[in-house]
Amino acid sequence: MDPAALEMIAPVFVFLGFGGAVLIGMRLRYAHKERMRLDATSQADVERLTDAVNALRDEVQVLRDGYLEINERVEFTERLLERPKVDSDIRRGRNS
Repeated sequence: MDPAALEMIAPVFVFLGFGGAVLIGMRLRYAHKERMRLDATSQADVERLTDAVNALRDEVQVLRDGYLEINERVEFTERLLERPKVDSDIRRGRNS
């Protein structure tokens, strides 16, 4: 190949190589920024879900406490209803 032709073509290849490197760098930077944005979004989602789970745990604890209280009241009522009936005269102290 003629050296004069190489002198004319070489700057074109250098320009294309440099331009390609710049484009690849820009693409890598964009991908990195996008990944960082998604990580920040997913971190915010994780925090939001963690808060939601903690709120649900608190609500379940309140429901459990209410259930236990109602259960105690039902057991107390059952014990009262199972006690033998005492005649009103015997309660007043009259034995006839």
